Amino acid sequence: MNNNGVLSIDFGTTNSYYCKCPADQIAPVGVDFGSGRDGLPTAILYRGDREPLVGEAALHEFGEASAQERRQYRLCTQFKPDIAQSAEAAETAADFLRTVIAQAQRQHIALDPAQQHVIFGMPSESQGDFRTTLTEIARKAGYGQVRLLDEPKGALLYHLWRKDFSPEEAQRGILVVDFGGGTCDFAFLQSLRVTCSWGDMELGGRLFDDLFFQWFCEQNPGVLQELQETGDAYYVHSYLCREVKEFFSLTMARDRSEVVNKSVGRCGSLRGMDWPAFMERASHYMPSPTLVSHLQGMGVRCRSVTQREEPIDLVEWFRRSLVQGFSDEAVRGGDISLVVLAGGSSQWPFVADVIAETLGVDPSRLLRSDRPYAVIAQGLAILPALQRQFERTRETLRADLPQFCRNRVRPLVERVTGMYISDVATDVTSEVFDKSIRPVLEDFRDKGGSVSALRETISANVKADEDRLREIIEGRMRTLSLGLPGQLNELLADWFGSYGLSVGDKPVGDGRFVSVQGDVIGPGTPDLYGGIMETVGWFVVGLATSVGAMVCGGAGTALVATGPVGLLAGALLSAVAAFLAVRYGKTKARELADNWNAPAWVIKTVMTPSRTAKARQQFKSRLEETLRRETAGLQDRMETRIREITEAQIEGLSEIAQL
Repeated sequence: MNNNGVLSIDFGTTNSYYCKCPADQIAPVGVDFGSGRDGLPTAILYRGDREPLVGEAALHEFGEASAQERRQYRLCTQFKPDIAQSAEAAETAADFLRTVIAQAQRQHIALDPAQQHVIFGMPSESQGDFRTTLTEIARKAGYGQVRLLDEPKGALLYHLWRKDFSPEEAQRGILVVDFGGGTCDFAFLQSLRVTCSWGDMELGGRLFDDLFFQWFCEQNPGVLQELQETGDAYYVHSYLCREVKEFFSLTMARDRSEVVNKSVGRCGSLRGMDWPAFMERASHYMPSPTLVSHLQGMGVRCRSVTQREEPIDLVEWFRRSLVQGFSDEAVRGGDISLVVLAGGSSQWPFVADVIAETLGVDPSRLLRSDRPYAVIAQGLAILPALQRQFERTRETLRADLPQFCRNRVRPLVERVTGMYISDVATDVTSEVFDKSIRPVLEDFRDKGGSVSALRETISANVKADEDRLREIIEGRMRTLSLGLPGQLNELLADWFGSYGLSVGDKPVGDGRFVSVQGDVIGPGTPDLYGGIMETVGWFVVGLATSVGAMVCGGAGTALVATGPVGLLAGALLSAVAAFLAVRYGKTKARELADNWNAPAWVIKTVMTPSRTAKARQQFKSRLEETLRRETAGLQDRMETRIREITEAQIEGLSEIAQL
């Protein structure tokens, strides 16, 4: 490849787009041939012995010529789809491409294919004869040895450059719909490779041009005969009515309730055009003799058009073309993660409607630039520079990943989970201990009673508060499930953005919350409810056991009994425990002690307020310990997920670098 950059060409049926990109930077610039916008109509005007004209210049010259001059002229448009089956179309295409260069030089536009790496876009479903013919046409026209690249890849590269999706997302199933002037092409890509392509070489925007031409003729009686006499029929058909069509489709894309009036050059106007009227005409379309005559004159074998006997539903034709690729199970609708819309005809509102409805794709997953007709040329132009950039980025990402995980991911997870653990432990302690356990302990201290009754009451209270406990845990889980992935997504977006990349939509997760009652908390999510309930259960048992030991003169008695009264009580309790053990054995003694209705004065000696406060702190500490244990693996899982996301991005970059 030379160092003067790239010249890409999207050679279209109604419009062609030339785009240049420097060798050392991603800065695609469309070539303006003097109309104030990039691109030019795919039209060539033969003027006898004079040099032909192309693009806007050709159409303007023909439109302004006198009837006598026009008899010397020959205007050719919409020949590109037919180059493989029509020698005349192939020769016209070569003349067009050659004249584009010559006319650009006369306009002092820097356009020298010999000094640039030339890439031509190709419909992915085009056969070998079409590719061979186009290569030969380009060589004859002075473009040298050109590279052919599938047009869907150009559309994909453009949106990747614009960060509409990430390199990792680019590896998933992406459907590219290229609905242009002459053809409607579909391509399904995985890992940036066209795995399946299909389309219709006869369904294109020129049929809608014809629809508006007929609409115009109906509203203006006698105009068709005048156009035929002056030789203007196909000019009005393929150029002026195409402009009306484009204006109407853009207006409908903005507001389908609008009513459109539009002049058709100096020939008349179309009035009262609205969406219902258009859809009615589109559902009963018949090719006009003007279109059929042109196609037959070019030697084109478009049987769906030239040999039509019944009306055509154009919208349903598009739908049938779309589902063709799915009928053979080559592609499944569930495999599609994104749909990229390209080509001028993709601006029709019904295109997005049909795709979303037929494939069940959320409309938000349909991508279309504000200039869908130019995205292929721009995407093809940036390919070499994008490949070089991604090659460098791939190596940098891999080298920086360990430090990113260590210095940014791990501290974030630790901070968020630490706050969560503290909040959950505080809330559960307040709800369970303060409202369900403390009142029972205080009542037990004031009134006395048996340890077994204490245990049962506490258990019953905790059980009764189970729903409330779930609410607390779910509320905090909601905070964690939304907060942590959200912050990690922001962190990743910032990190990948520093490399000029998109990380996609919520790569770590969307933080969707599922009730703990649904048993679908999600893979890798800590079982916080189970862990907390287990902790509460063990605490209740342990608390009752501890109280029992204290009441029955166990080892804990000496620690809590102070002063003369305490000593007396401790001695009394120890004597009772010893007597029971001697008479009934230790097992029976424990059972009797468990059910012994101890008087309040006995309980008060061991169940002091400080002991209760200490029990509360132990309860909270045990909860925090449990929560740390349950969330310990979360940090490793998040770090592993970050590494997986990065490696997927690196793989995506590698795939692009190898295109």
